[in-house]
Amino acid sequence: MNNFSGIYFHIPFCPKKCLYCDFFSVTKFSKTAPDEYGDALLNELESRFNELSGTKVVSIYFGGGSPSVMSEKFYRKFAESVSKLGIDLAETEFTVEVNPADIDESWMKNLKNCGVNRISFGVQAFDDAVLAEAGRRTTVADMQKNIPLFAKYFDNISCDFIYGLGKNREINQELTKVFELAPFKHLSAYSYSRPERKNAPELLSEEETLEQEKAIRGFLQKRGFSRYEISNYSLAGFESRHNMLYWTYGSWLGIGAGAASFIRKTGVSSRYADDIKAFVSGDGLSSWKLTLREKIEEFLLMGLRVKIGININDFKELFGEDFFELVSEKAVSDLVSEGFLEIDEKNGILKCTEKGSDFLNAVLLKLFDAIMC
Repeated sequence: MNNFSGIYFHIPFCPKKCLYCDFFSVTKFSKTAPDEYGDALLNELESRFNELSGTKVVSIYFGGGSPSVMSEKFYRKFAESVSKLGIDLAETEFTVEVNPADIDESWMKNLKNCGVNRISFGVQAFDDAVLAEAGRRTTVADMQKNIPLFAKYFDNISCDFIYGLGKNREINQELTKVFELAPFKHLSAYSYSRPERKNAPELLSEEETLEQEKAIRGFLQKRGFSRYEISNYSLAGFESRHNMLYWTYGSWLGIGAGAASFIRKTGVSSRYADDIKAFVSGDGLSSWKLTLREKIEEFLLMGLRVKIGININDFKELFGEDFFELVSEKAVSDLVSEGFLEIDEKNGILKCTEKGSDFLNAVLLKLFDAIMC
């Protein structure tokens, strides 16, 4: 069973909001706001850390917004705080998302000294026209200047890349140039989903979107990357520990305005309001328990995204009944016959085939209809 846990910290400050971004962030804030917010993060971590008792913290992740807005001093205070809580950063995957437009070498050296051992770059595209269309403040020149510097200090470097956006892109050429900048070990390839914002870029046709995705997959496979989750590829041993917690029904504590949590042993989910002032003042946190049906849907939704699939032998411990007492065996058998699912009855593993991964939404809808509670 997965008895691991992670902690996510949301940094909602960003000098400019990208046109495709649907995460909570603010672009107007005072000079003192990040420091005040950082102190609130540390206080909230200390007050809520006991929710993870009985688990081993294997991941810390700073996302945003722009974590690179936070000062060197904040990360030093953070490293001291988590050490006092008994977290061994040397045994923890400690990731910080970085916008290549924001940082200098002093800042990155400080991250290294504070125990950060994984960097996730928001690249998205390596074409200034596409970056401009997406509303990115980052340019190709920013990436060429700053990404190679990180390779001097960090071995585990990831890259976010977006597709379904930008007509007539040369995906292979873009990725070739990106990989010349640093020895990337991981890449997250996200299909663009247009937010409800009138100046957001238009979606490409389904055909062109699929061609871009196919080009990304082919490029990475030639370089030894494995598609271990629907949108994520890595070299062996460099899968994202943090994201795997989400996908394997682990526990995570989300701290910060807009951040969400799930604690498996209690079945309690929680979320902070999209309100920085409320968070800093200690308000805005709501919590709830999922119904049995909602928990099963979440288990299937997240677990079937990953290549390793789900262990249905764990199901009874999680939900009190055997898998096929709560999910129609005939529906699963039909999906296996149609080539969407594979089942290893001996080891209790249920997973998507390559075909099933490509049509995951349809597979999940059939499984959700087959839930018998």
